[in-house]
Amino acid sequence: MHLSLRIWFMIFLACAVVCSVTIGVIFKHAGQLRLDRTALLTVNYAAAVGVAGVLLGIGGRSVEEGLTLSPALLALGIGTGVVLIVGFFALAWATEVAGMSLAIGVMRVSVVVPFLASWLVWEEVPTGAQGVGMVLAAGAFFLLAHRRSSPEPVPAAAGPSSGSAPTAPAAASSVDWRAAGVLALTFCLGGAVDVSMKTFEEGFGVGNSRVLFLMLAFGVAFLVGAGAVLRRGVQRGVWPTSRTIGWGVVLGVVNYGSLEFLLRAIEALPGPFVFPVNNIAIMTLAALLGVTVWGERLSRPNKIGLGLAGLALLLLGI
Repeated sequence: MHLSLRIWFMIFLACAVVCSVTIGVIFKHAGQLRLDRTALLTVNYAAAVGVAGVLLGIGGRSVEEGLTLSPALLALGIGTGVVLIVGFFALAWATEVAGMSLAIGVMRVSVVVPFLASWLVWEEVPTGAQGVGMVLAAGAFFLLAHRRSSPEPVPAAAGPSSGSAPTAPAAASSVDWRAAGVLALTFCLGGAVDVSMKTFEEGFGVGNSRVLFLMLAFGVAFLVGAGAVLRRGVQRGVWPTSRTIGWGVVLGVVNYGSLEFLLRAIEALPGPFVFPVNNIAIMTLAALLGVTVWGERLSRPNKIGLGLAGLALLLLGI
């Protein structure tokens, strides 16, 4: 490949990384602004479908295959759409309760789930390096999900005669199970999205357009969110604000861009290079932003987990 073309595809890969990290930044900012998560994600998927439609229509994009909506494929598309919006909701929640560094780290490590599914369901035996990578990814998840509760104030002594020194509260050393649970949910749902795409490729990839399937899944995700927003609006009179809609549109454009740039990168660059580099770069950049910009504090297990996750993603790409 000509050097200038290779540089262009590397730029596409860099843009995919920036878009993916920007998603985490938007979630972090949305949490600080207390934006409505459901409305934000609903508008996001509407915008993503709109961008895809513009690129396919006005942009002159061609789709080589159509989409044959058999009952099985339709069920898969609906299920994927539901998992997409619930998984994105979990990622936004995890970003608020555990920080952007750990939320995105756990989401990246969830790539181990489709590797296990490929092995157990489709009998694609992993290489030795990939097997080690899966073990390291599992260990990385537990280290990344390790969160400690904030220490609670120590109550004052009962009386002036009490001469005993106050002891550190037990909560200071207890695990924050709420944050760990949200991170676990993010891990499972992130892996479920990848498994659904693997199911599409294995069972319906021949003769069906992946782009149109994604548009179907995005559309279902929008309808699920729109139903929740409409129901709440009718029952409680709570409707999305203009700020939420604006940020949702930005999120949708960036969300679609992360996929678009990644697909462009793998058109010419080898997948075993693109996917590990993409995941590791996203995780590293998110951790740097979380620590330097928002002052997120990573424990020693968290830092070890990020390192293990990077090594695991590298091995899984071999």
